[in-house]
Amino acid sequence: MLDYLEAQSFDSILTALLERVPDDVDKREGSVIYDALAPSALKLAETYWDMAMLYRRTFAATADGDDLEKRVNEHGVERKKAGKAIRRALFTDGDGQPLDVSISSQYRLDEIVYTIIERIEAGEFKAEAQTAGSVGNKDYGEMLPLEANNQLGKAILADVLVPGEDDETDESLYQKFLDHIREKAFGGNRADYKKKLRAIQGVGGVRLRRAPFGGGTVKAIIIDSDFNVPTPEFVSYVQEIIDPIEFKGEGYGTAPIGHEVTVEGVGKNDIVVESELILNGVTIGQIEAQINETLEEYFAELRAIWYKDLDINVRITHIEARLLEIEGVEDITSTTLNGLDKNINMIEDIPVLSQVILREVST
Repeated sequence: MLDYLEAQSFDSILTALLERVPDDVDKREGSVIYDALAPSALKLAETYWDMAMLYRRTFAATADGDDLEKRVNEHGVERKKAGKAIRRALFTDGDGQPLDVSISSQYRLDEIVYTIIERIEAGEFKAEAQTAGSVGNKDYGEMLPLEANNQLGKAILADVLVPGEDDETDESLYQKFLDHIREKAFGGNRADYKKKLRAIQGVGGVRLRRAPFGGGTVKAIIIDSDFNVPTPEFVSYVQEIIDPIEFKGEGYGTAPIGHEVTVEGVGKNDIVVESELILNGVTIGQIEAQINETLEEYFAELRAIWYKDLDINVRITHIEARLLEIEGVEDITSTTLNGLDKNINMIEDIPVLSQVILREVST
């Protein structure tokens, strides 16, 4: 149907209309009959186009934006909204000693303002980004106070405690909709745990393990929304939501009563990539940054699919194929991962590029 609607162009409609006119009538462009039919053909083409757009907007598989959101909302699936990052902030006075600052005081780093929301210990606080989204996860360093503080020596924005998230993408929302249709979430089944965990701000994916510590136990392994290893603080945050440690199995979290849930962060595998290259017209120094960027992108793609519960394979052939696309890399004589000439397979870990060692060899 959609192909038919999209095929109804001005030219095809006008041709069909003119074919209905007897051949003994002048049908050339500029003739009376041509000029009479052309506006109708144009209007019909616009109508068919509108029908094609309406058809696309009707089904979740072809809808996007608000249309997709409304469609999946009918089945109880909602788009995950952008959330604000919560960061660790460190404060010292002019002598370098820990300094306590006021709750609700604000500090700026580049374009993002952070508000102090909770004290952790002396000189250490939780700071919430006032701009929602992953942008609150990115910068580190010294902040400037928005209000004068004569005692303040330095205000340092440190690690991410709860990752900020952007609005869920259409692709992710549609996949969540398919999962909802195919796997009904109910009463602590696998689909129910995935739904509850992925609804938590900062959780990018989860893998579940049944009865790792005996009957009634569940292990949930999570990755953060930037597809990196979550911080211990974030793991504890998720643990408290799902099944608080002090009330394990009592049903005080979102896990069903009787289920003892242990939340863990995904592990990481630091990988050293070493390659011997035959170059043409460039030096190692000229392409080193591009090679590092290319490999970081490849590793990021692997981390982004971890949530699909598939083994992660860092493949030498995939690495070499990407490097050969870089201008100046004529050939690759060898590539090793952590010193070995073989792929690396991971189940509960994600790959992190630790180091890239490049050597030029002559032909």
